[in-house]
Amino acid sequence: MSEDERYRTSTQYRLWSFTPDSLLALRSTTNRIAADRVREAVRRVREARALSSADTSDAENGRSASAIPEGEVDCLTVDEELKLVAFYCRQTLSLGDHLKVPTDVKATAIQYIKRFYITNSLMTYHPTDILKTALFFATKTENHYFRLTKFADAIGGTKPEDVLASEFLLTQGLRFTFDVRHPFRALEGAIMELQALSKGDIPALPDGEAVTGPSLQNMEKRVRNAHGKARECLKTSALLTDAYFHFTPSQIMAAALINADRELTEWYIKLKFPASAGAVQQKILATVEKCAVMLKEIDSSSEPSATEKKELGALMKKLKKCRNPEKMDLVGLQKAKREGEEGNDEKIVKKRKLEREQLTKEGEVFGPNLKKS
Repeated sequence: MSEDERYRTSTQYRLWSFTPDSLLALRSTTNRIAADRVREAVRRVREARALSSADTSDAENGRSASAIPEGEVDCLTVDEELKLVAFYCRQTLSLGDHLKVPTDVKATAIQYIKRFYITNSLMTYHPTDILKTALFFATKTENHYFRLTKFADAIGGTKPEDVLASEFLLTQGLRFTFDVRHPFRALEGAIMELQALSKGDIPALPDGEAVTGPSLQNMEKRVRNAHGKARECLKTSALLTDAYFHFTPSQIMAAALINADRELTEWYIKLKFPASAGAVQQKILATVEKCAVMLKEIDSSSEPSATEKKELGALMKKLKKCRNPEKMDLVGLQKAKREGEEGNDEKIVKKRKLEREQLTKEGEVFGPNLKKS
């Protein structure tokens, strides 16, 4: 089985690969449904507040009542949600740096956030709640042990229950698929091969043919420089764009390399195929070029401009006014659900006990006789 065939069996390919149009359609549907639910939830809370007395309304409605805006609710658009998701993904990178977790953990956490918000809206679940859970969950899936209490203390102003409150929500949003295929290993393999090719240690083609065509100057230095630039791109631009949803890890790796050193990468790709495979070469180069254009949308070394920061500030204020009031307190919701389940369990136990006592009184310890058909 080839590497491509193995990738096509992964959940990343089967469940989390989309065309641009299908991904936009999913996000648009999610945004529309969430906006309708926010308006409906606001209407319910307003009605409940109106029915309650003025003296007890705030106490009864709590955070939800105080957070309800007056007038028509102005909900976020799809583009506005995407801008905020990108911002909070950057915040996740910063938090990961603060906690000193490996690159794989940060990258996996960001993909969890981006996957979650395909079918969930920021208006329903605030990203500050989700990103902590995503980062902590990524430490588990990437085998980087981090004790929960230590994790919460390191963040500051966070309790362990705050981290765990949205864990089941996150796993549901991820469709219980936690494997994320990153392009980091592909890059290291390509760099090792390029280094060997630059020294003439290995043949370029599968059948052992020697390297043909013009060679490049200063190969070793160019490979080192391309490696650093490409890795930096994979650690930021590849994570903050939708590249993972549209391209394979090897295509993302090649796109990062082509942005780092186009001549070197095109030379490398052409060497990987015999002269008779010209059509395949062009198809691969065209796909890699599309991915490279996407990676250029976000500069790996730049921070949001003053204008962008101002826009983000306005969007955060807008989000605060259009959140679903029934989904704000995730810790409280989880506690209520747990208490409800415990109450149901007690009812079931009592019911079974009464049934056993009744059967014992009637002399039918093992239940009534079976009826013959």
